[in-house]
Amino acid sequence: MEIRVGGVALAVGVVLAASAVTAQAPASEAPTANLAQVMRAILFPNSNIIFNVQAQDPADPKPSYRPGDGGFSWVDWGAGIYTGWEVVENAGIALEEVTDLVTKPGRVCTNGNPVPLEQPDFVIGIQRLRDVARAVQAAAREEDQEQVIELTTQLAEACYGCHQVHRIAPPGGENRCVP
Repeated sequence: MEIRVGGVALAVGVVLAASAVTAQAPASEAPTANLAQVMRAILFPNSNIIFNVQAQDPADPKPSYRPGDGGFSWVDWGAGIYTGWEVVENAGIALEEVTDLVTKPGRVCTNGNPVPLEQPDFVIGIQRLRDVARAVQAAAREEDQEQVIELTTQLAEACYGCHQVHRIAPPGGENRCVP
């Protein structure tokens, strides 16, 4: 069906079809990564950004990086797009948002067992991570290096609280994602 408004033809069928597709949210897909992969891809690098505030003031000028200054670095590549405190705030955002990814139904550990979503220590660990991530965001918006440094202890404790129970044991040890 076509409607003309002021000489412009509107394809009502296309508009209605697009509206129907938009209204029907796709079903949540099963996670594609295991817990360790999510940790390595999101939690590890973003936590390190926050930990680095202990040694580097995000307000200081960023050191220059030029290809060939010591080899290619995936960390440095593209790093100039966002700088300073925005990088720290973004790391806090990533840590807060990843809590939903970690707890996504169907996520498994490297040993194939389900992530221990119902275990109290895991639930507490996720909440502690979420809380410290929010606090890091607030401190970064205030450009408060001392506060972020203080929060690194809480971040380390949140990580360690889960790792001591659920992390893969030392080489030769048993995979402990689910005790």
